[in-house]
Amino acid sequence: MENKTNNPLPGNNVPPGTPPQNFNPQGIPPQGVPPMGIPPQGVPPQGMPAYIPSHRVPPMGAPGAVPPRQPSKAKKWTEKILIILGALLVFQIPLYMIRDLTVDRRSHAAEVEKEIGASWGGKQEIQLIRQADREDVAAEITPEIRYRGIYETTVYTAKVKIKADYVDVPEKTTTGVKVSDLKAVTGASAMVNGKEVPINDQLEFDIPKGNSNCEITLTLRGSSNLQLKPNAANSHMTISGTWDDPGFFGEILPEKRSVKDGKFSAEWNLSKFNKNVDHVGVDLCISAGTYQQVERCFRYATFFLIVFFFALLAAELLTKVFVHVLQYLVAAGAPVLFYLMTLAFAEKIGFTAGYIVSAVIIVAMVTMYARMFIGRLKPALIMGSIFAASYVVNFVILRMEDLALLTGTIILAVVLGVLMVLTGNINREPKDDQDKSKKDDQKDDQNKSKKDNQ
Repeated sequence: MENKTNNPLPGNNVPPGTPPQNFNPQGIPPQGVPPMGIPPQGVPPQGMPAYIPSHRVPPMGAPGAVPPRQPSKAKKWTEKILIILGALLVFQIPLYMIRDLTVDRRSHAAEVEKEIGASWGGKQEIQLIRQADREDVAAEITPEIRYRGIYETTVYTAKVKIKADYVDVPEKTTTGVKVSDLKAVTGASAMVNGKEVPINDQLEFDIPKGNSNCEITLTLRGSSNLQLKPNAANSHMTISGTWDDPGFFGEILPEKRSVKDGKFSAEWNLSKFNKNVDHVGVDLCISAGTYQQVERCFRYATFFLIVFFFALLAAELLTKVFVHVLQYLVAAGAPVLFYLMTLAFAEKIGFTAGYIVSAVIIVAMVTMYARMFIGRLKPALIMGSIFAASYVVNFVILRMEDLALLTGTIILAVVLGVLMVLTGNINREPKDDQDKSKKDDQKDDQNKSKKDNQ
């Protein structure tokens, strides 16, 4: 039979030295023949899976298609919580900037107060020049508010009466009254033993040898506060006026005080045992009080930001609506903006009104935004109500200075308990899924035991 193969085989009638067909002495394989070691096109190397061109990959949903691997539920929530914790750290930057702005505005308000005081009268300090055996000082203040731009400060006109008793003065001497801002004194008179005596521009006058009963009357202007400095073995001092929220200060508190119907009065009795008491007085400052309350809000800023984030998480869990991380960050900008808004409104309409207006605006913004990404009104209203309640709680804590720590701790415990209830079933599968998982596990165990027996 004739050999029809292309290459010579042993036993065929082929002359010796004849090269086989497809032989190329230059080492280049002919067209269509792959190089040595490389399999022909479409044939995978040994041990490798067959290559399927991209145009032959079955589309998603078709038989044989492999669905994309989805991240686990626990991993998704872990990543989201880590991002939220990172956002809490990042949001400390704008909170710090707003806090720094509040301090700067407070400093500027103090500068304006000094400027007004320089033209009207500064913080006044009143004291006898010569130590007396007994003194009785009574100051009556009539305050008013002066404005410069958005800032306001308190100024006052005071009428001060000082009665001083000097016993056994060895010789004729000089006494008088020391006032910290003399240019703000608008009137002064002095009487010694019932007779009026001349008083110079330094508020000094002469008293005779022996015993003297002196009475000095001053009318002066000042701002922010009034201080009385004792300079006698026994001192009785009273300050009264018209002001809603005076602040009494000094090394010793007043024995008697009364603040009622926009009027106040305070009384101090000092003896030789209180000789270390340097001064007593009353503070009528209002600008610092506004900024001080805004600054106190920042003590709880991080806490309420955490409550806000976990309220969003709870809403996502309960509604089963996916909330994007970017939506978390945008929504969290609202409670940060609240502090800047409160500062701006408080400078114009006062802290309480500014706080309420800012809270209403921010709660409305958050509720509308939650309605957009949740898609339902009721959950958005519930979330807005929780957020509004947090602002009410914050305001109550600010007002309850003595019980602020206790109140805040109780509220924190309640919030933590609610979060425990809401997040307690995150990893728990529905009962049907649990039954199905148990059956699958049992079937796998049976198949494994059969294979082991075989």
